[in-house]
Amino acid sequence: MHGQAPFFDTRHSAQALHENRKGGLRPLLALLLLASIGLFACAKKVPTPEPLLPPGPAVGMESPEFFVSRLLPRNQDLTTWKDMAPTVRKSLRYVNSKPQKAVAVKRPGLTLTWGDMARTLTRLQELLPRLDAEPQLFLTNFRWVEVPGGINYSGYYEPMIRASRTRKPGYTQAVYGLPPDLKRVRARRGRYYDRRTIEEKQVLANRGLELAWAADPVDVFFLEIQGSGRLIFDDGTQAYVNYAGQNGHKYKSSGRIMREKGLLRRGDIFEQREWFKNNPERVREILNENPSYVFFRFGGRGPTGAMGHKVDGWLSLAVDRKYIPLGAVLAYGVNVPDEKHGSLPLRGIGFAQDVGGAIKGKRVDIFCGGDERANYVASHLDARGPAWVLVAR
Repeated sequence: MHGQAPFFDTRHSAQALHENRKGGLRPLLALLLLASIGLFACAKKVPTPEPLLPPGPAVGMESPEFFVSRLLPRNQDLTTWKDMAPTVRKSLRYVNSKPQKAVAVKRPGLTLTWGDMARTLTRLQELLPRLDAEPQLFLTNFRWVEVPGGINYSGYYEPMIRASRTRKPGYTQAVYGLPPDLKRVRARRGRYYDRRTIEEKQVLANRGLELAWAADPVDVFFLEIQGSGRLIFDDGTQAYVNYAGQNGHKYKSSGRIMREKGLLRRGDIFEQREWFKNNPERVREILNENPSYVFFRFGGRGPTGAMGHKVDGWLSLAVDRKYIPLGAVLAYGVNVPDEKHGSLPLRGIGFAQDVGGAIKGKRVDIFCGGDERANYVASHLDARGPAWVLVAR
């Protein structure tokens, strides 16, 4: 039965019918029953769906030609290259708002004006209907300006936080809005209360600043790292929260804190979460060693990039704008973590639409979306791969 449906021979059924005229219908019914059982048994053998990123050649420091030969829309959750159109329009609106002759970036190996990027995005927009059938247009229409030595890739995602609109058992971690005295205090002293003071002394409590109460302080800590997310309330409603401000203290990675204490080997977010789950009595001890604290506001949409537009999964990239300007189009490649395969190759077309405090020089943060896979990839991704800035010929 492998690879095909069972074949029912009509010659045998005709012969059975002839015999049943003499011996009754019971033999025919038995034959039909056996055939239907065979059909049912084979129908149950449904092929396993292909993974989103099918295993293939690992991403390496490769040529643009090889890269394009392995470039597929489905690797970025797209059904067609035409699905990139809304993301392209966001970047176009941004670069068209700039003086077209002004230089957007000038460094060894790359000089671009805002007009160069506008022409590149416009060309890509025009080619979208043809790229599915003619992927070689990526090569013939654009110069591929290589990032020497490749890029260090990481990921970010939209966390979903279990929360309540009121404080009650099981929901005791405040998600704070922006304190009205933050700007004044920072202007005078440079820094506001640090995390330890806010959490241990509860200096912001009962001031009407609580946007919500979360179930897990670790979730809120990682919400601060991501900068935005979605609150899933216990009454079935949801709300977006976005970054509103920070207390002025220097951020110290919890992964670094835990490695310095000898608690973790890698220190990635996934390993941290496992440790926090197994050591709840030490959560505050670790988190409070990071003095940085982020405040939020309610928003009407998901994660918003530095252009002021909502970022798109597997398409929007956070960059160091001094090295890769906002509005640039990148071809990016990296082997992303995967629970089943260990890692899978991802070759994609991305758009520089966001920035981040930890994104410096040859580092790119890929926005992975908001589902479980996005969480897994963003929590584990820390790898090097090739990158090219595409410039219209």
